[in-house]
Amino acid sequence: MKRPASLVAAILFLLMAIAQLCRVILGVNVVASGVEIPVWPSVIAAVVLILLAVWLLLERKK
Repeated sequence: MKRPASLVAAILFLLMAIAQLCRVILGVNVVASGVEIPVWPSVIAAVVLILLAVWLLLERKK
């Protein structure tokens, strides 16, 4: 049985990963409560999000 929720979640994870990678490539500054967030956490977030998306897509094929 195909899992449509898994597909939707995987697509959302991929979109968030693309957003994180765009932040890294474009060097966009993010400030939260007056504290500038460094770019390197976006690299980690992108990798984790891509891994989650791939995991969901592989699970969906079973």
